[in-house]
Amino acid sequence: MISYIKSEYFRIFRNKWTYLFILLCSGLLVSSNVVLTMVKASEKNFPYATTKFALSMFYSNFPIVFILCIAITAMVFGNEHMNHTMKNSVSYGISRGSIYFGKFIVEVVYSILAFVIIGAIDLGFAYLLLENSGVDYLLLLLKACAAAFPLFLVAIAITNSFLFTIESTGASNAASVGLLLAFPLMCNMLGMKFTFFMELAKLLPWNMIYYLGFDMEKFQPILLWGGRNGYGYYWLIACVEIIIVSVIGFIIFKKKEIK
Repeated sequence: MISYIKSEYFRIFRNKWTYLFILLCSGLLVSSNVVLTMVKASEKNFPYATTKFALSMFYSNFPIVFILCIAITAMVFGNEHMNHTMKNSVSYGISRGSIYFGKFIVEVVYSILAFVIIGAIDLGFAYLLLENSGVDYLLLLLKACAAAFPLFLVAIAITNSFLFTIESTGASNAASVGLLLAFPLMCNMLGMKFTFFMELAKLLPWNMIYYLGFDMEKFQPILLWGGRNGYGYYWLIACVEIIIVSVIGFIIFKKKEIK
């Protein structure tokens, strides 16, 4: 598996989109800080040119990061089915387990690197250009990341499973969007009438991250499970879901004919 992972790193770090994705996301965030600075320069009483506002924009948009996990996973996965590279890997003697879980590890590592680099650039420019609101807002961001991180991994695991089991990239991405976004919305609506769906909706990663609240007096995230101290619940639920979808995806992939 280690040899396969190394070859995957070599492949993705030769791909220009590996770097363009980070540059585009960083550019958008940095530009927002620049705009806030420019408005502050022209309007002295402008209240939003602060690190408090910039950091709040970062963690309040975690649902967007959740959706981007689908795109990142598909980008790192590449055109394995179309280019028949997966078939070649198997013919070279690489086990399906090494391919499946090795690809997942590479997707997770790249996602973490991209998130850290983009976040660091955004924070750096925020503290460089904007009025410093204090360390409490940075700590709040880190706490929010601790709660959201395992949910991002669930999105990667589900997308990875569909990419391995469905040959069409478009169809696999549509299936990922359906399970990660459409299904929670449907459960939310059905939960208004049926208790089962209401309880099920609380276990779905989209709802867990979308309804992430914040106590700005105590600088604590308010989690859907366990209130302010529910990080363990978030990690436990996410780990169980990752194991379930990964095992199911691998079983299907193991029995699937590779073309």
